[in-house]
Amino acid sequence: MLSGGYMVRAVSDSGPIIHLAEVNCFHLLQLQIAEVVIPAAIYNEVTRYNRPGSKELKESGIAVIELSEEEKVLAKRLCSTYGIEVGEAEGISLCISRGYDLFFTDDADARDVGELYSIEVHGTAGIIAKAFRSGSLSYEKTKQVMLELHKKSSLYMTLRVYKIVMEMIEEQTREYGE
Repeated sequence: MLSGGYMVRAVSDSGPIIHLAEVNCFHLLQLQIAEVVIPAAIYNEVTRYNRPGSKELKESGIAVIELSEEEKVLAKRLCSTYGIEVGEAEGISLCISRGYDLFFTDDADARDVGELYSIEVHGTAGIIAKAFRSGSLSYEKTKQVMLELHKKSSLYMTLRVYKIVMEMIEEQTREYGE
């Protein structure tokens, strides 16, 4: 997504990588959404155990960032203070220290920590909604992907959240047409 003439920069946690791959939409991480990078811990988390998205991630060209010593210290502090996992903490640390615009995660605790540090946080459903708004997904494809995400993927999405996202998409379709 272009905003003010520059590409929005984002750091992704493993959840969106895995969940987008499960619904055959990994490509949305790279289509007009943002310039995405991941910390090394996330790359290892996804690829080490051949999780969904492993192959796509290896072939994607998404930059894998090694943290500086100061960033590692901050990540460890975030882990111990807030009880979040290493990959999530490394992602938030990168956002804080390098000024990334967005953090993609489906973890509620990581979302809360990111927001404490004034980082804009979006989950997989938010990425799909952004892809729809940017024109990367048609209305029908967005409905299909959201249903698959809710019913078939490993993402825990409540019916309430599913309905909220679908209402936003429906509203935008009524306002702007498809």
